[in-house]
Formats: sequence, structure tokens, C-alpha cells
Amino acid sequence: MRIRDAIAIVLSMLLPGTGHIAAGKPWKGVLIFFLFGFALDGWIYSQAATVLPPEHTVLSIPAVRNCSLALGIILWAFAVCDTAALALRHRRIVAKAEVAEGHIRNALIGHLRREPQAALKALRAALRINDQDPDAWFHLGVAYASLGQRRKARRALGQCIRYDHDGKWDTQAQAQLEALARGGGTAGLSSRGLTGAETRSDKPTVPHPEPPSEEAES
Repeated sequence: MRIRDAIAIVLSMLLPGTGHIAAGKPWKGVLIFFLFGFALDGWIYSQAATVLPPEHTVLSIPAVRNCSLALGIILWAFAVCDTAALALRHRRIVAKAEVAEGHIRNALIGHLRREPQAALKALRAALRINDQDPDAWFHLGVAYASLGQRRKARRALGQCIRYDHDGKWDTQAQAQLEALARGGGTAGLSSRGLTGAETRSDKPTVPHPEPPSEEAES
């Protein structure tokens, strides 16, 4: 387990929401933090209201206390379990990274062999390992576009842009989306599809099959 994941779990145990922020989920973390703060505020109110005369209390003190405790416990348990699930998910992705890379390579080979269904099957298998892999989403979008399935292609390319935090595929994905918007079909798409797109640095590139030379034919 990464130190960052362990820190996120500990932070969630100490103060729900902070662990998600540390794990790279800021919006979810902020929401959990404010909801937990709301529950804590309700519990503090219920404790302070016990010293007030009954005519000065607006809400039922036991009801506020019980609801606040229930909400706080639920949020605490959810925050800890969710950060632990994020850590386990990352561990699984790292453990199966080579398998996912192999699926993407098989998709490239399937595209070169003019076997689009084999390429789609390989890319879907890669996304089952990591559904936030921008490489797999980009190649899937190009594969769908080559088959004329524009709606699925746009969705896949949109997912690629969404998860491409480093901007690796931004220019190419936008170009593919513009070509689809123009209605150019497969002819209007960039030639940098499955076979010409950049791959990760640790992926071996799949060469294009070269046509036989004239000397060989003679």
C-alpha cells in the first residue's frame, strides 16, 4: 500500500473528508467534511441545549442528538471504507498494469489485422481493470469511430478527455471529436488512430505491415 493511501485512511479516521482530499477526491472530500461538520454542530447544539430551559429550545434535544450521532457515524464509516476501497482499487490496478497493457497491445494488433471486434474486446478487458485509463478510452473511441458508431465514439473520447489529467490525448481526442461533429465518418477522422496514436513509453509500438517490394514480386 502506498504511503499516500495509508495517510488518506488515517485522515479519514481522524476527520472525515480530509482523507478524500488527500487521495485526490477533493469534491467528495469537501462534501463529506461539511456534512460531518453539520452533524457535529447538531450534536454540540444538543449538548448545549440541555442546560437551557425547555421554552428556549426549538427542537427536541434527544431527536437532534440521535440524528446527529447517526449521521456522524454513517459519514465516518463511509469515509474510512471509501478511502480504503480507493487504496485497494489502486493496488489492484498496479498489480494488473501489465495485463492491461497487454490488452491494449492486442487491440492494436487486432486493428492492424482488420479485426475490429477483437480490438474492441481487448479494450473492454483493459477498461475492466482500470475504467479510468485514458489510453484505453482513446483507442476505444477511435475503434468505434472506424466502425461508424459515432455516439459510442464520442462517449469514449469524452471519457478519455475526462481522465486524461496529463493532457496526453487532449489534442488528438479533440480532433477526433471535431471530425465526428463534422459528420466525416471514418474518412474524416485523423489518421492517427489505433495504429498511429502514441502509446505509453513502456509499450512496444506495433509496426505497420510493409507492402512487398517490386524485387520480391519479380
